[in-house]
Amino acid sequence: MDQVWNFALNLFFFLECYHFIAHALILFRVRMLPRKDLARTRYYFILDTTSVFIVNFILIGQMKIVATFQIIQHLYYFITWEKSDLAKKVVSWSSLEWQRLPKEVPHSVGFFEVIGTLFDLMVHLVNAYLLASHLTTVEVVLGIALVYTSTYMLLYNPRFAWSSPFSMEPWVERRLNPLSADDIPLTPADKLLGQTAINQDILKPVEKCN
Repeated sequence: MDQVWNFALNLFFFLECYHFIAHALILFRVRMLPRKDLARTRYYFILDTTSVFIVNFILIGQMKIVATFQIIQHLYYFITWEKSDLAKKVVSWSSLEWQRLPKEVPHSVGFFEVIGTLFDLMVHLVNAYLLASHLTTVEVVLGIALVYTSTYMLLYNPRFAWSSPFSMEPWVERRLNPLSADDIPLTPADKLLGQTAINQDILKPVEKCN
């Protein structure tokens, strides 16, 4: 039983570290996907929030209130994927095409997506820290090494569409499509900042990233 428990701690330490790195790469615009590919990653939200549920409610039993908010957030996105304004916008904000929006689109349009991703990132970071306190130094080092290797193999693999928005292969470029006003809907959160709906007239075809 102790071996199973220790295996679970190591497994979810790896998963939480991986989720942290994946979110950080998107948040800081290091590795991203074309929107059409990102739209197919709906089930990642279930994997992400299942990891949080198991860590916070079963393995360590801490931060349950924070975890509940994260779980509600992810379940909402999963259920309303590509249907609700909030879900459509978070997919667009996370995509390579977002970095190609015209300068007329204010940066504040993605403010709440930044806050939401930062919240998610911090949940995974704190979970990884709490799990690490139950592991040996060797297990932590091995777990981080495995995360590094997995990140390189998946998110930096030239056969996959994960790319830097400032440097990508021609075949990835061809997968980009201009974002429409429907892809960047005005959400209730945007209205709090006094945002207005994006006018389709200012959205241009995908251009080379500056």
